[in-house]
Amino acid sequence: MESAGRADAPSRHAQSESPHASSRDSEPDGPAPWQGGMVAFVVAAWVGMKALSSWWWVFRVGEYSDTYYYFLAARDAAAALASPHAGSWAMTLSQAMPEYPTPAAWLLLAPYLLGADDPTSYRGAIMLITTLADAVFAVVLGRTLGPIAVLSWVMLTTALGGLPLLRLDMLPAAAAGVALVLVVQRRGGRAGVAIAVGTALKVWPIIVAPLLFAGRARLRAFVSLAVSGIVLVVLSVTAGGWERLLSPLTYQGDRGLQIEAVAALDAMWRWGRRQGTHIFYSEFHAYEIGGPGVPEALLAARIAAVIAVVACVVLVLRWLRAGTPTRPLGWISLTLIGAFIVTSPALSPQYLLWLAPSAAVLVGQASRDGGDAPPWRPALATLVLLALLCVLTTVIYPVAYDALLMITGATPAALVVLAARNIGLVVLTVASGVAAWVVTGGNQRKRPWQLGIRA
Repeated sequence: MESAGRADAPSRHAQSESPHASSRDSEPDGPAPWQGGMVAFVVAAWVGMKALSSWWWVFRVGEYSDTYYYFLAARDAAAALASPHAGSWAMTLSQAMPEYPTPAAWLLLAPYLLGADDPTSYRGAIMLITTLADAVFAVVLGRTLGPIAVLSWVMLTTALGGLPLLRLDMLPAAAAGVALVLVVQRRGGRAGVAIAVGTALKVWPIIVAPLLFAGRARLRAFVSLAVSGIVLVVLSVTAGGWERLLSPLTYQGDRGLQIEAVAALDAMWRWGRRQGTHIFYSEFHAYEIGGPGVPEALLAARIAAVIAVVACVVLVLRWLRAGTPTRPLGWISLTLIGAFIVTSPALSPQYLLWLAPSAAVLVGQASRDGGDAPPWRPALATLVLLALLCVLTTVIYPVAYDALLMITGATPAALVVLAARNIGLVVLTVASGVAAWVVTGGNQRKRPWQLGIRA
């Protein structure tokens, strides 16, 4: 990836933020202009790609993906509630989809309770919900960062095939994306609410909470996050109880090594050569790998996670000392999320969707005029790399997934694709961290506790 500090970037990005300008709460420059028929073109692109993805990846092949699991869980919960021995909603929710936070479980139960009581209609309801979330984020991108940001988002979600349509992950991804846009605009209070909502749906958006330090109104931002979080916790406890509130955190505590995880790559290669490892379907609804070398791989993943946390803390501290400029926000977000993904013992195809909003925001920022815009070429290189990784992920699942579950003639090729995708994820994460470090610059004389805070 091209260095973020290249001097041959387009001239509109040559202006760098001064130490003083980066710490001000000035509004960023407006979005790239919508000229001529650009609105119609972008809307047509979004609608066309959603229609194409729906037909090719869902309706043409009769794909249900996780919506069938959601449907079965919702049906069982509704049946349990209707039983003569039924308990409260709290009891029902405590048993339904414990890996999801309570608000997400409610959301997944709602279509069934509202009449989508067969797999096909339930799938349609989930697709409607995910498409609406996709549309909301696309509109936010368009209104704030311009058409290039929206088209980048469309490209990435299209490259992921049917996953954005059929997985709940679209909702927390959109919420985290909206939060990042609001942080770029220095609207930390609203960003805090968006992060709280995203966390209530799938926990991981809390990873980007350090970005709420952007701007001088950081106290308001964190108070907003805390208050919103407390409200959601109270509602969750009321609806599902304390055990249900904590279940998303405890549910995966004993998980093994998922076959797609970066740490599983060596074990998967040995499995492909029939060297003692084996694949099994675990109680966590995932394919995991076991056998010689797997405990060591899990230990290596934990050590890597500690190193990644330290590196991310150092990066955020550098950003704080520089006065929290907006230029590196997209890269910082990619680094934080990417570090979590590449060091986790679990890695599923939809995790790539977590990265897409940050890349779209980054490219949207880079397409604007002004000193707060990140350099264009490194931003574009980041987008292209992520798009390639999304395509490879779609090749892995659903195209070649069977070859990763049983050894066939296609298994060697599938393992090569898996290795390329996982190595690419590590490269993306490290390159994003380097780009964020270089672009941050700014006033290194300030200490975090010396930065002004106002409510």
